[in-house]
Amino acid sequence: MGPAEGLDVTEITATRPVWTGCAPPEQPLECLVQLRAHGEVHACTAWRDGDAVRVRLHHPARGVAKGQAVVLYDKDAVLGSGTITGTLAGAPGAGAPVPAVKLPLP
Repeated sequence: MGPAEGLDVTEITATRPVWTGCAPPEQPLECLVQLRAHGEVHACTAWRDGDAVRVRLHHPARGVAKGQAVVLYDKDAVLGSGTITGTLAGAPGAGAPVPAVKLPLP
């Protein structure tokens, strides 16, 4: 048992990324992420990490579980997706800063 805040997730790792709305980003980008079908949309910074994609949420989310999909958006346009394989709990921005850029859509 512990406080509800212990369920807060601030960073997500997803594997098997599929980039449908853009080329795989060469640097971190500011975008939106949806963590479950019909779920809330969260502002985030996303970047490639080898064969995975990492997502740092600007504000914590709850109920994030391995096996769920992450879908990255620029407004209504889908940029890419992946399958959640890991999460990190903690205060927003607790990890090292990741400079981000806004990805222009083609």
